[in-house]
Amino acid sequence: MWVKILLALLALSGFWLVWFSVFGKKKHIDELDGREGVSISFFELVFDLVLNLSPTLIKRILLFILGSVIAGISTIGVIYS
Repeated sequence: MWVKILLALLALSGFWLVWFSVFGKKKHIDELDGREGVSISFFELVFDLVLNLSPTLIKRILLFILGSVIAGISTIGVIYS
């Protein structure tokens, strides 16, 4: 039961991220920087560089894709768990 609750919360956060990428203000999206400190993995390094160096449209597209993947996988997990 707790797995369904966790996956449902992850799905909601994914849907919120999709909503934020579509309807969020340009100022808030431009303020998104990679986290402070050293990246642990190669994926984090690439994601931080893309967020720091890309224009707003690319950031919106990346946030939409990331939110869609999180929401989709978590929704499938809720259905099949």
